Amino acid sequence: MYQRIGETIAVAGVYHPGKFVPKRFQWKQRTFNITQINTSHDFRDGSVRKRQFSVSVGENVYLIQFDRDQETWTLEQLWVEG
Repeated sequence: MYQRIGETIAVAGVYHPGKFVPKRFQWKQRTFNITQINTSHDFRDGSVRKRQFSVSVGENVYLIQFDRDQETWTLEQLWVEG
């Protein structure tokens, strides 16, 4: 089940043929190296354009989101076994 987080994070990555690919993110003074991108998609939240990634860090799964208008990253959710 996903646990809602909703906290601002810093994300580092690379551009690979015109698309941004996140490689790691920083949350609560810890760095998380992304081992796999599970899914990504663009959508609109009203008039705000966003891009969302489901990423794996080891066996943990995180949902990170980029607000394309504000140019900010948020850790939206964390998968927790329960």
